[in-house]
Amino acid sequence: MSGQTLTEKILLRKVNAPVVPDSEYFRIPVDLALGHDATIALLIERFKKTGRRIWDPARCFFAADHFVPPSTPERADILNRFLNFVKEESVPQDLLYRGISHQLLVEDRRCQPGMVICGADSHTVMAGALGCFAAGMGSTDILAILPGGEVILPVPKSILVRLTGKVPPWLFGKDIALEIIRRIGEGGAVAHALEYHDRTEPGLSMDSRFAISNMSVEAGATNGIFVPDEALRSYLARRDAPEGGNGHSADARFEAAWLDPDPDAGYVQEIDIKVEDVPPLVALPGDLSRIVPIDEAESQPIQQVFVGSCAGGRVEDLAIVARLLRNRRVAQGVMLVVTPASQTIYYECLRNGIFQTLAEAGALITNSSCGACGGIDKGLIGAGQSCLSTSNRNFRGRMGSPDGLIYLASPLAAAAAAITGRLTDPRLLLAETRADAGIE
Repeated sequence: MSGQTLTEKILLRKVNAPVVPDSEYFRIPVDLALGHDATIALLIERFKKTGRRIWDPARCFFAADHFVPPSTPERADILNRFLNFVKEESVPQDLLYRGISHQLLVEDRRCQPGMVICGADSHTVMAGALGCFAAGMGSTDILAILPGGEVILPVPKSILVRLTGKVPPWLFGKDIALEIIRRIGEGGAVAHALEYHDRTEPGLSMDSRFAISNMSVEAGATNGIFVPDEALRSYLARRDAPEGGNGHSADARFEAAWLDPDPDAGYVQEIDIKVEDVPPLVALPGDLSRIVPIDEAESQPIQQVFVGSCAGGRVEDLAIVARLLRNRRVAQGVMLVVTPASQTIYYECLRNGIFQTLAEAGALITNSSCGACGGIDKGLIGAGQSCLSTSNRNFRGRMGSPDGLIYLASPLAAAAAAITGRLTDPRLLLAETRADAGIE
């Protein structure tokens, strides 16, 4: 019998036997249940009809991030219904209006390695960058979790993704995520876990890891998980420092379990990616089945650039955009919309001058929320418009009109498009910027 993958080790340590003999399904205790205004509102009435209460309000990680602030009266009603439910069920209200739920999750002390996290949103998978099992589910699944704190799941087999080589200055997590999807295909990891082993030099940043885990679901994966290492330990040490005030640090229920896959773990597939060989990539409009090097794509005019979402609205993303835009201007006819993923990121960009640089270059900076990514507000596109976005989905109508076009690429490529007004290989502009700064 082979050893266990990281996903198997996290899930199977919490169970004793299948739900029924010889079944592949297990009843698994949930450490955190994530939800937000748009999805929790869908289940409130059905939950009330059960006559039950939430099993442990402290384990509910609920945020208001979609309709904040509401852009229509209908969305205001949805938000208000969610807020009333949070209050009635005594769910902690410390996350309201602070940003995108998935980003808040990885910023919060309650989210730790080894946990089982289920969320009413597919991009809950992002928390897998912290070495935990994190999976997105439908509102009905979360409805079943809330009264009892358990989920019934099969334990997915894993695909090993081994990342090696020296990280070039133009490479970001989005490029690696797109390369993985390009290799295995859109939906190529359905019902599987993607297990990431970072052996790069000097190692991927946590922000890049978040982007990769976030887009695991775009490959169809149940979850995407990074093997815990020293980079994660350093991140958590900073995040969870006593002076940080992130989450419920005194609650012993939210403690880490540092686990590793067994050396003889069995994988259904192994993928090796040498990161210095990955060029800047772009997903062409419509879906994620057409991913190409950006220097091979037709240099289409771009009317909007969106830098934001849970896939591309972190400090690393905004910093590289500001770096390229310093002493430059957004091209005429281009609207650059910047939406930081959380208030923590917002404050950091205020402190370090990123927002000043972006504003001086002509960017429009919004509050922390999902915003344009889900076609909600603050940056929708119209018919015939093209948008280059750092978000995670580009199907028709995702960001507004079904007759608009959405390209997905890294924040570096987004900055290049904002400056030139078209799809552009960002390496030339980055080289110019580095030369001006005296960096070889």
